Amino acid sequence: MENNSSPESVVEVLDCVEDAAKGADRVSLADVVDRIGDGAFPPLILLPALIMISPLTAIFGVATICAVAIALTAVQMMIAREKLWLPDFILRATLPSSRIDQIVSWLNRPARVVDGVIDRRLSALVVAPFDRLWALLCFTLALMVPALELVPMSATIIAAAIALFALAMLARDGLLALLGLVVLGGAIWLLWSLAT
Repeated sequence: MENNSSPESVVEVLDCVEDAAKGADRVSLADVVDRIGDGAFPPLILLPALIMISPLTAIFGVATICAVAIALTAVQMMIAREKLWLPDFILRATLPSSRIDQIVSWLNRPARVVDGVIDRRLSALVVAPFDRLWALLCFTLALMVPALELVPMSATIIAAAIALFALAMLARDGLLALLGLVVLGGAIWLLWSLAT
């Protein structure tokens, strides 16, 4: 069943994931995309970024798969595709519904805190045509993740920045995008510190 109204908050994105997992032993990314809506690009960037922030990234390779999904989604947003296309191997990737429930439960409380502070501020920074610039930034950051997956905390910090950019576009809150730049600055500082 395709969802006709796109989620507009972190909790609504998580609700879509939870709905997709109901009544099934395993849930695929295709199920989740169908529930969110294949034309809702910001939440489809936000979701894999949230997974990268969750404990699920303790499993090696999860961050890279999420980064590929983010990069593909962001580039399609940049070229103004109406509907998302992802390769079958990503769409067919599944997780047990029990694990999905654990992830949603882990993210639910911080999601409610975040949703409580978002508002439509500085919206001109995150609506067309500037939303494509944030999508470009998400794309660029996602490309960095596979090389950084073995560097402690780096993928998580990059994912936090991507999540803020995606949420800023979703909620039309330009202040969140600026906060994302601050987090990104922290990631650059961390990488510089590790390299020197």
